Amino acid sequence: MNATTRKFAARAVFVGLAFACDVDRAPLGPAHPVFQREVEESSAPLVLHIVAPQTTDPAIDRALDSHYIWLDTTAQTNHKLLVFLPGTGLTPAVYQLVQQEAARLGYHVIGLMYVNTPGLAKVCPNDPDPAACYENSRLEIIDGIDRSPWVDVNTANSIDNRLTKLLDYLVAQYPGEGWERFLLRDEPKWSQIAMSGHSQGGGHAAMIAKIRLVARVVMFSSVTDSLQGASLPWVATHITPSDRYYGFDHALDEQFRSIRSSWDSLGLTTFGPPIAPEISESPYGFTHMLVTHYLPLRGPGRAAHGAPCTDFNTPLDAEGKPLFREAWRYLLTARGAGENLADQDDN
Repeated sequence: MNATTRKFAARAVFVGLAFACDVDRAPLGPAHPVFQREVEESSAPLVLHIVAPQTTDPAIDRALDSHYIWLDTTAQTNHKLLVFLPGTGLTPAVYQLVQQEAARLGYHVIGLMYVNTPGLAKVCPNDPDPAACYENSRLEIIDGIDRSPWVDVNTANSIDNRLTKLLDYLVAQYPGEGWERFLLRDEPKWSQIAMSGHSQGGGHAAMIAKIRLVARVVMFSSVTDSLQGASLPWVATHITPSDRYYGFDHALDEQFRSIRSSWDSLGLTTFGPPIAPEISESPYGFTHMLVTHYLPLRGPGRAAHGAPCTDFNTPLDAEGKPLFREAWRYLLTARGAGENLADQDDN
């Protein structure tokens, strides 16, 4: 056990036994074939580009908070782009710690601003067909095709256009940084892109992986879409294989029941029960589900929903470093036998 892990365990604050049933408890099983990526971490400053969306396309006229772009020019690249999507009403600036960690691991990283209001969990229960509302609203936010009365996203303001135009901008402005490898015929090269996000953003990451083959999906406190706690049909079928999905949530998250149901629908239980990272060590029995009981930085309650990844809620050690750092590294790099084929996927 390394010093960081010991410190994490020593500082852990656990919730009462009433919540113990929320997380499956089982001994670590035998390891299935895994490529565990060892990273020699650099202390060199990260490259940071902060880009206003309308700078990349004047037709973008909503959700104008800046994109955050990160690159560690001294790290060994993994030839992948990580796109991180914020939760409802939040911005990429709120998730800098996890974005920075991804860059240290060799990713090109984009914290992408997009139209992330209203909250779908507030509007879709009012729709005559809530299940269709969640699916159609997410698809409209992704590609800008009008499907839902609850969201208003045109092509210019869609995730697809914002990401494409940002990559075009980065290729033109920073030609030596390698952004061109993530475009193919003027579209994102999805097979080389890992999708991630928090809450609403994590749900969009999962939806993109449903309709396109992506390199990886890392869902923080998501997918939250549900009907009375039961997962929705759209979650169960997806082009991206289940072994590329990973989830991280808090046991006290008010939406934990819905999120866990979605993980079950995605097939994550195939890879073992949820593991609490504060009482285990990477690679956490090779599970694809991490569930913490650690008290959020701002206390219990709604803060638990943001604890796995928001800068203002994730717990820190005495030196101000994220206590979930090793968990993030695992979620971003662990690979099962099937995932080794990701490098060979076509767009």
